[in-house]
Amino acid sequence: MRKSLALLIALVLAAGIAAAQEKKAVSCDRACLESAVNQYLAAMVAHDASKAPFAKNAIFTENTVKLPLTEGLWFTSTGLGEYRFFISDPQEGQVGFVGVVKEHDKPVLLALRLKVVNKQITEAESIVARTINEKNLANLKTAPKAFFEPLPASEKIPRQELVRLSNLYFDAIEKSDGSLVPWDPECYRFENGMLTASPKPANAPATPAAKTAGQPSPIPSGSSCSDGLSSGMLRTIYNIRPRRVAVVDEERGTTWGVYSFNHRGVLNVKMRDGSTRPSYAPSPETIVIAEQFKIVKKGKIRDITAIGTRVPYGAGDGWAGPLFK
Repeated sequence: MRKSLALLIALVLAAGIAAAQEKKAVSCDRACLESAVNQYLAAMVAHDASKAPFAKNAIFTENTVKLPLTEGLWFTSTGLGEYRFFISDPQEGQVGFVGVVKEHDKPVLLALRLKVVNKQITEAESIVARTINEKNLANLKTAPKAFFEPLPASEKIPRQELVRLSNLYFDAIEKSDGSLVPWDPECYRFENGMLTASPKPANAPATPAAKTAGQPSPIPSGSSCSDGLSSGMLRTIYNIRPRRVAVVDEERGTTWGVYSFNHRGVLNVKMRDGSTRPSYAPSPETIVIAEQFKIVKKGKIRDITAIGTRVPYGAGDGWAGPLFK
């Protein structure tokens, strides 16, 4: 009996060791994940999915719609821009990417998520913003430096806390209360290349993109990250569902996620100062946004970039299901 038990334990341990070794052998580190993105982009511009390591049953969506790897940007892309950065998650085998791509030689913004299993791409999720104001292209010359920098060891934030803080931002939007978020005093936000919040009311934040622009911020005077959420204008939003913090880069304190901003079609909203203003979305629609956060200094949100586009109301995000099931 004892010999049988010992043999069983030995077999279980051996199986565990073998599984761990196999997992280690096929794991994909930061360099591997970023290489998968580069192969994906090159294959996309070449209009040939066979040039990238796709798994046989890979799933691809563009702007929430499932497509074959011959459609969307896979059909229209003509080149790549220099603006790009990654959010890598070796623990989950996922990577987020943000960059400029050329569609018929016109710049568009691409937010991309890949899932890599056994060195093969099993999922590819893309959000493409095709309407970019020319005045904002100057902000898309150099990627924000913060998304490349590791956090100091003393400022590392646990994975689940990075997820919680990212979601807290959207809780604050739903409640029109920016005070719910722990902001870094230097917080700023870019949306489709446009600076929409800054620590300096009349000037762009000291980021590489803003320095490249070399001109004043287009944001309204006094619009900080907190003020923008508390003004009342975002009461136009019914809710933000579904939400997915899909990629977490613990080393750099960054996250990449997709969030559906659902608008029921409110005609007017009451502002924080008591005034009433026309809603910016008087008809039902959803704006699906891929949003990236840099969280620093013991859990404070500082750097925010967002890439979004309009889709039918309640469409969901293409992965977590529609708003109404």
